[in-house]
Amino acid sequence: MGLQVVAIPCDWGAGQPGGAAGVWSWYHVGLFYKHLAWIEAEHILITPEEKRPVWLDTGPHVYARRLEPWITFAQKVREVVSSLALETPTLFLTGDHSWSGILLPAIAGRIPNLGVIWIDAHADLHNPATSPSGNLHGMPLAMATGLNPHKFHPLPEKTWQLWESLVQPAIPPQNLLFIGLRSYEPPEMDLIQTHQITHFTSTELVQRGMEAALQAAYALAQRCDALFVSLDVDVWDPSFARGTGSPAAGGLSIAQVRALTEELFRWPQTRFVEVTEINPLLDRENQTALYAYGTLRTFIEGGQNGTSLE
Repeated sequence: MGLQVVAIPCDWGAGQPGGAAGVWSWYHVGLFYKHLAWIEAEHILITPEEKRPVWLDTGPHVYARRLEPWITFAQKVREVVSSLALETPTLFLTGDHSWSGILLPAIAGRIPNLGVIWIDAHADLHNPATSPSGNLHGMPLAMATGLNPHKFHPLPEKTWQLWESLVQPAIPPQNLLFIGLRSYEPPEMDLIQTHQITHFTSTELVQRGMEAALQAAYALAQRCDALFVSLDVDVWDPSFARGTGSPAAGGLSIAQVRALTEELFRWPQTRFVEVTEINPLLDRENQTALYAYGTLRTFIEGGQNGTSLE
């Protein structure tokens, strides 16, 4: 079975521009190395139609920056993803992590028992009334789970109404697994603990190895109909993976992440993979995109058709 690649070169949910260029960097790498599996995949491009550069200002919503143009484009993303052939292994390339807040409900609406493996330094469970930054890339799991109704600081009613229109509870907490956490705020960890969401911090993984996380992923795959694996490149340590907008010290190594993903990508349940938050403007010689491409190569080449869990 072939691969479909869905490219969303839009970074409006991030704290700074550059993630859109990170999506295009995949095409540079794939073509430079003449990677046949990449070239022969079905490529679907979803781009905004906004004519004015959105990055010129943050918009009227202080704690949900660029929210209104983001919502307009999100509708287009939702429509395209809702029409995808979901039996085909799919790689999503996104300019920032906010788009998972649209991808997950769109897929879970057709595959209700969807498991999510969130490989990321951040929990991304904020809403505009708990976020310290107002950047939407810190909010996708709050959109897709509906677990965060809290208001920790005042918020204009219009902002809250727009936010509520985006919340589509589609992923139950028992279908969510965090791997590599190390940068989160108290409201997010409170939600993780309250809902007993399985999670592994980067410190735990460095100290004890990846085996427990892999076993948790295996258990999730066994009870779900499909897996969505989301790789935010800031899970890696910024000492070598500089090309990302939200670096956090104390991250994982390339080998640690690949020890996990090489196994995940062999499972037939792993049908959807996302890689996000690559920012070449902050990088050296596109190194972070190269690390990501190498990590995803097994999936691109069809490694997910290997080992059955049944």
